[in-house]
Amino acid sequence: MPAWTSTRENSAPRHTFQYGRARHPSDLAQCKNSLFAGHDQGAENWACIASLIETCKLTGVDPHAYLTGVLTKLVNLWPAARIDELMPWAWAVEHSAAKLAA
Repeated sequence: MPAWTSTRENSAPRHTFQYGRARHPSDLAQCKNSLFAGHDQGAENWACIASLIETCKLTGVDPHAYLTGVLTKLVNLWPAARIDELMPWAWAVEHSAAKLAA
């Protein structure tokens, strides 16, 4: 019996959840809109945002809170010389230290 078949007719295949999640870790990649960026620059922008969100997930940072905080700092004229402080791994360190202090 192949690995993807089930032993009962009405049950879901064994691989449906774990195997599918391992092959497609990002829900962002499933979004049909990402396939139709409309322009090369749009596709590059989408790739940057998707990369930031996935990096947030890997470092244990809430992507929504991260993007909200970073965009707020950028709008308030964050210095370009300190842009590396806005990376998700730096954000994780800064906010974990703030939680420990509180």
